[in-house]
Amino acid sequence: MSCSKSELVSPYLDKEMGADETIAYEAHLSGCGDCSRKLEELRALHSAFSSVQRLQAPYGFAARVMARTAELEKKKAPWSFAPFFVRFAEAAVLIVVVTLGILAGNAMTNGAPGRTAVNMTASLSLDLFEAAPPGSLGGAYLAMTEAGNEK
Repeated sequence: MSCSKSELVSPYLDKEMGADETIAYEAHLSGCGDCSRKLEELRALHSAFSSVQRLQAPYGFAARVMARTAELEKKKAPWSFAPFFVRFAEAAVLIVVVTLGILAGNAMTNGAPGRTAVNMTASLSLDLFEAAPPGSLGGAYLAMTEAGNEK
């Protein structure tokens, strides 16, 4: 089981707590095995890292890294227009698709033999549909509630 106050071990070890919080947490540590164990683990880790010898980078290391980075950037330079080219190609394809759609729509409406715009509009009218088809439940209800059928 993990204690909910175990997240305060690191701030306690780093002395980031106020005086009152430190006293309260030390009282908690005396009674909590989980937090005490975690504190000892972090102290051991802290001492292991503090005893490690600091190494120096070889002379000119940073200059070589920066020169190599600049060299790699120059090699990528000829292809720097690639994102622009991809965007341009996407826009061109989109324009072609929209143009073909417009032309196909015009061919269907203007080039249909024997159909005029009036006939096409009339065929799409909703007047062809009945409100309640005969034999449907809605049709039976309307037939029963009409003025002539009242008793």
